[in-house]
Amino acid sequence: MFTLRWGWGLGCLRLCQLRAWAPEASVPWACGACQARMYGSGGSKPEVSPSGPARPSLKEWALMSQKLHIESKGGKVICLGTIYGNIDIHASDKSTVTVNKLQGSSVNISTEDGLLKAKYLYTESSFLSSAAGDISLGSVHGNITLQSKLGNITVDSSSGCLNASTHQGAIDVYVSHLGKVDLKSHKGSILVKVASSLQAYLQLSGKKIDVNSEVHVEEMNEAHKDDGVVITGLLNQASKNEKWIKADAPQGTISFRSQSWFQSLKLLD
Repeated sequence: MFTLRWGWGLGCLRLCQLRAWAPEASVPWACGACQARMYGSGGSKPEVSPSGPARPSLKEWALMSQKLHIESKGGKVICLGTIYGNIDIHASDKSTVTVNKLQGSSVNISTEDGLLKAKYLYTESSFLSSAAGDISLGSVHGNITLQSKLGNITVDSSSGCLNASTHQGAIDVYVSHLGKVDLKSHKGSILVKVASSLQAYLQLSGKKIDVNSEVHVEEMNEAHKDDGVVITGLLNQASKNEKWIKADAPQGTISFRSQSWFQSLKLLD
């Protein structure tokens, strides 16, 4: 039996266990500084108290993977369990978003001035953005796009295709299994860590580039261009056309080094 549990704090919405959605009813919530809405399809609209959680007479939900939509203004969105399906979370002002595990075909999460943090992402397509807040991700799988204007971007482990860009922040990424990786920081620096056996075509462009001696790059070529340096090469006998890592930091430093999977778990820190 699928169940939905919620808890209310001062300007805070907590989704403790949400195993799927597409409910038989559409449930709006309102709580002080935090406003959240979940949209389903079909069914009747249950009664909701003006400034508190839904009444005990709320029907049980039939959760079948449709769409979850949450909006928060100044509060917090905290998802402690696992959420399956298509997810839209939009947090304005200084609202933060913290989720444990999201799994589905499409995930879209945005913040303005608050932290966006997710421990696990298993999706076909994800778009996560923040105007001024940091984006901090654990293990991500699938096609992931990350954008931040002023914040930093951190990915503990990426498996798939990753596109990450920030205007003033730094980027720190560990690539465990590769699809295509594109990283850009206009004014910040980029740290790329890769599994020792990873095969990829490299194209690194920055004010300064530091490639660790433990990384085996073949056919390395270094060229100086527009007050910067560009390094290309093949990592572990890779092909130029299949998988690549491209990093661009025109005003910053690009650091490239090898890291084991065990180190990516941060157990050694």
